[in-house]
Amino acid sequence: MVPALDGPTTGGTRYNRCLVHALGQLGEPCEVLSWARACEAIAEPTPRLLWVDSLWLERLPELATLASPAGTIGLLAHYLPALVAHGERPPRSSLSSAERSALRLARAFVVPSEYLASELCGLGVERERVIVATPGVELPCPSRPAKRSHALQAVIVANVTEGKGILPLLEGLAERLRPEDRLALRIVGDLALEPAYARACVAAVERHAGLCERVRLDGSLPHAACIEALLDADVMLSASRMESYGMALAEARACGRPILARTGGNVAYHVDPAWGGELVADASALAQACVALARAPEVLAERQRRAWAHRRVRSWTDTAECLVSGARHWAPPRPPQ
Repeated sequence: MVPALDGPTTGGTRYNRCLVHALGQLGEPCEVLSWARACEAIAEPTPRLLWVDSLWLERLPELATLASPAGTIGLLAHYLPALVAHGERPPRSSLSSAERSALRLARAFVVPSEYLASELCGLGVERERVIVATPGVELPCPSRPAKRSHALQAVIVANVTEGKGILPLLEGLAERLRPEDRLALRIVGDLALEPAYARACVAAVERHAGLCERVRLDGSLPHAACIEALLDADVMLSASRMESYGMALAEARACGRPILARTGGNVAYHVDPAWGGELVADASALAQACVALARAPEVLAERQRRAWAHRRVRSWTDTAECLVSGARHWAPPRPPQ
């Protein structure tokens, strides 16, 4: 696998780290390579299957040029830039040259959801080339029911980037909140990936009296602290334009917390009224739903009951087994021991 596991603080980086660990636990070790070493390895005559993270999608043609006949390149497709930009499947003609090259040159694809598999197939990738390896959930502490508090405790676990929709959500909350509304919102996610956007979010909080006493932007936290933030919350919010899987949403399900979310991509996989969830069309509607829930504690209590009753945890071992099973067709045979 390339690149190393110390990439940006994204769900994709954590997916790679957890998957590599689970593969090792299964007795299917996965070597993690630097880019320079990957260029050397793919050129060697030894049969090799090299998974390239989609963060490095633009450089995949370079590997393909170097590959020996024994080398197979797969794409670990956490997302496609065009999907993030459009929020839905773009016409194939709007794909960048790098995206078109990657879809053509990769022999196989690992994706985190059936949604993303369907999107790739709609862009011309044959279904048999796609392996769905749905992420597991890693809970460093036991889940617990939400505590009753005097205010609705909401949390967003997402990097503060434009695609996550946090600024329009904050503006929507500022328009709707009344002085007597009891709502506290905690935003946990990296502020350094898109600094100008993060500054705009901070400024929006500081500019509106209704937000400055209610909203905290905590920045990036360790994974265990993110789980604690979910467990301390009454409800999780997601204003993301598109999620190819939604690892934080899966963690909210595992913690037994209801989810209010903007629809897009794979989000609906995690959100259902039967589990206490609610899907809305956009960030403005999400702000309205959040404020309405803050004003209806009896509705919140029922949603919490449903979410707790339907909490769901998937093992990373299951993820690794899906990859091993699906990759058998593409992986070179092991040398005899």
